Amino acid sequence: MKNGSMYRSYLLQNNFWAKKNSNFLTFIRHDKCNGGIYATIKFDPKGVDIIVNGETFFFNNFDKLDGFFAQLEHSHNDFERILNRKTMSRKLRTLKI
Repeated sequence: MKNGSMYRSYLLQNNFWAKKNSNFLTFIRHDKCNGGIYATIKFDPKGVDIIVNGETFFFNNFDKLDGFFAQLEHSHNDFERILNRKTMSRKLRTLKI
């Protein structure tokens, strides 16, 4: 359980919440761009499954997991930037100059 508790601590530090009434060690985090992000701690092989947008990714290395979350955040920022630019463009077109 030692490795499982390390993943549990890591997920809790990264804004995941333990899912209640779960037989597995399952955690959930909500992201405004990706929606629900689910994490399930695995013991054989040791690691964590991350489910985002219906795709499952397995990690057994904290550095790669950090990189994955950073990539999600970066893609979120790009998506938000595009939406903001489109919204601003629409607003500017309605101005009478």
